Amino acid sequence: MLYFIPNASKALSHFFGCFKNLTVKKQIGLLILVFALALTGCKSDSTETDPIVDVDTDGDGIFDADEVLNGTNKNNPCDPKPASGYSSYNKDNTIWLGADCDTDGITNAQELTESTNPFVNELKDADGDGIPDFQEIADGTDKDSACDPVQNEDYKGYNASSTIWANSDCDADGVSNGDEVAASTNPYVDDVVFAKAEFLPTLSELQIFKGNPSELKVNSTTTEYSLITPLYSDYSHKFRTISLPEGTQMTYNGEGLLEFPDNTVISKTFYYFNDERNPSLGKKLIETRLLIKKNGVWSMGNYLWNDEQNEALFGTAAPIVAVDWVDVDGNARSVDYKVPFSINCTQCHNVNDVSRPIGPKARNLNFTFNGKNQLQNFVDMGLLADAPAVAQIESMPDWADASVSLEARTRAYMDVNCANCHQPGGMQDASIGIRPDLRYETTFADSNIFEFKADIRNRVETPSGFGPSMPLIGRTQLHTEGVALIQEYIDSLE
Repeated sequence: MLYFIPNASKALSHFFGCFKNLTVKKQIGLLILVFALALTGCKSDSTETDPIVDVDTDGDGIFDADEVLNGTNKNNPCDPKPASGYSSYNKDNTIWLGADCDTDGITNAQELTESTNPFVNELKDADGDGIPDFQEIADGTDKDSACDPVQNEDYKGYNASSTIWANSDCDADGVSNGDEVAASTNPYVDDVVFAKAEFLPTLSELQIFKGNPSELKVNSTTTEYSLITPLYSDYSHKFRTISLPEGTQMTYNGEGLLEFPDNTVISKTFYYFNDERNPSLGKKLIETRLLIKKNGVWSMGNYLWNDEQNEALFGTAAPIVAVDWVDVDGNARSVDYKVPFSINCTQCHNVNDVSRPIGPKARNLNFTFNGKNQLQNFVDMGLLADAPAVAQIESMPDWADASVSLEARTRAYMDVNCANCHQPGGMQDASIGIRPDLRYETTFADSNIFEFKADIRNRVETPSGFGPSMPLIGRTQLHTEGVALIQEYIDSLE
């Protein structure tokens, strides 16, 4: 504009000289056009421009314009993801300070205060071994292996709640870390022990149980088992175990009794809950009976629990133990529990003068216990050989299952509670003359149950201690429910 004004007069004079023949109207229009062009030329000659300011909104050290060009988020201080050694951030920027760029639950501001790295998750430990991933990477160990690096037996830095760590076996003893923690054993020490196949002075010396044996927690080489239809013994509960020697297996031998290797130890602990409605209120332990196989022969022995309930002692005594308890219905109950003499055990366990276990028959084990089919669990653990698929193995009926036929339930009950004596070679040898054979696998026609129905009905309801009562040992009180079952079955045969 300053250029144009001093020369305005000269320009106008020249204009009118050149266009004096044009009409006044055209002259005025051209004059306006010249002024407009002059003003435009004035603006284009100006050297003044607006200043450009560089902005970093999120404080990550990268200007917003660059983040837009790069496709990253100018409002996210953790985008792009910085490397661990990055230091160009703005530590005074509130957005950056409030962020958590390594996603460890600690803000960048806290990391600066605590002198930790805001771009390294010091808490991430993928394998649960207690060493952060970044440290394992730096050390060259495997961040995904709970047992790398190798730790000594005093190491306690692991994360027991980590699935990877719990499922690992850092001492390679065949027991997972998680199971070792649950069992209060050391996951970094091979502390596997096997039961001792001999009658030692105390039960704890046999190494069936770990810690205080009264807690009935077995060592890893001992397996708890149960029976679908168990023996009745004055309403007592039973805790059953099988302990195999190292490197051996049981062998499937049809649906009857499994075959066991030498040095097998089978135990059965008899006890009463103080209150069956609430097992946490404790229990009264009475006796633990043992079967030990040596050189193909089974020997029997008994351990009696002391008054302190912290140990069971080997012996031949057969005391009467008074027990009071509350049953599942809230009724106060009592029993004078009679411990049998060891020699009496042969009355039930001997067949053809050979002692053997009674309960662990394949058909009586073929059911779900502690969440798994027992036979399948034995196979999966490598403890049972030569077994077909469990679906091909017959299962003994549960005598208390009302959905099963009356005959099947009663025959199962008789098999466990009566057939120990009433079978060929038993104490009441069924092969002599005409006698009842109460084994489950015996056909009804061959069992002679019909022929002896009246005698059976009478004997099972006779109180213990009288001549015709059955069984002869192992109880002091009638099993009300069992008696009712048998008599209902006998009555159905009329």
